[in-house]
Amino acid sequence: MPNDLRTRVLLIHLAAYALVVAICAGINLWLSPGRLWFVWVALGWGIGIAAHALGYWLRHADRPERIFVDRRARGFTVHLFAYAAVIVLLLVVNLMVTPNRWWFVWVALGWGAGIALHAWLAFGRSREASKDRERPKRKAPAKKTAPKKTAPKKTARPRKNAG
Repeated sequence: MPNDLRTRVLLIHLAAYALVVAICAGINLWLSPGRLWFVWVALGWGIGIAAHALGYWLRHADRPERIFVDRRARGFTVHLFAYAAVIVLLLVVNLMVTPNRWWFVWVALGWGAGIALHAWLAFGRSREASKDRERPKRKAPAKKTAPKKTAPKKTARPRKNAG
């Protein structure tokens, strides 16, 4: 198993995806082989896995282009990919299930507005404006220093009993 946490997380997600899709395929082919529904599970979840892998690749690629080095550009790229993939999948579902009604357009428009806002936040604002809006970095806590050693205090000598 790789030492990098992000690599391990991606591999765990990929393994879970493969296992669940295999189980769904087995159940589907055993109980209703004439109607292949497990493909929708594979496609829907596969978009999420592909977006996760794209984000991982963009982060780990050793390239100088902006989408590889700028966190905001990487985030926008991954979300744009997920948007495009889901809208294409919904278009296919729309054409197969209700070809006379174009309902996928409403999803595309609503989500597309969010993607447009994300693009503006990632690329449209000036660098100075975005730096002003960043959260201030937390200062590291001051190191505690050992107390200064001082001469021990003189204590009163015990009195001798006069007796």
